[in-house]
Amino acid sequence: MTDLFVQLVIEALNLTHPRFASAGGLVYTPEEAEEPAAARKVRERPFVMEFYSEFRRMWDKAEPIRRGLGHIIIQSDSDAGARAPDLLFWKLGEHGAPDSRLAAISFAFATNPGAVAADQTLLARVRDKPGYPRAIGVVIGRAADLGAVPRADGVVTLCFDTEKWRVVQVDAG
Repeated sequence: MTDLFVQLVIEALNLTHPRFASAGGLVYTPEEAEEPAAARKVRERPFVMEFYSEFRRMWDKAEPIRRGLGHIIIQSDSDAGARAPDLLFWKLGEHGAPDSRLAAISFAFATNPGAVAADQTLLARVRDKPGYPRAIGVVIGRAADLGAVPRADGVVTLCFDTEKWRVVQVDAG
């Protein structure tokens, strides 16, 4: 069975709208993948923003609470280092318990292989220290580009097919 938080992420991904998520384009040419803009993941930003929008709609309907995840927020983490994943989720402490780290998520296009590999390494690092119990890498692209995606131990990799416009594969770390 898939983790409840991972299920929520998959549902939000599947709700994204192609027009908004693809505003920056959905692929890097081989030449672009070598440029600094690819390292900064410029084309991925609209996709991340559309994911956040859909996740926020589910959040506003109390889906995380209904699913037993409690109250969650997205915020930065000074212990994550200078380079952090795209989104860091926290569970708010309740009944005297402190806030706790919940999940780290990064997004990269399959046609941006340097960013995919760097994200997998980064997610494995933040899973261990500062200690995010869930590390999720979302790799976005055509089915033909999703087969050779690098994996890291302890990182759940979600492959999002832009032709079917849905998550097509979940690889548990």
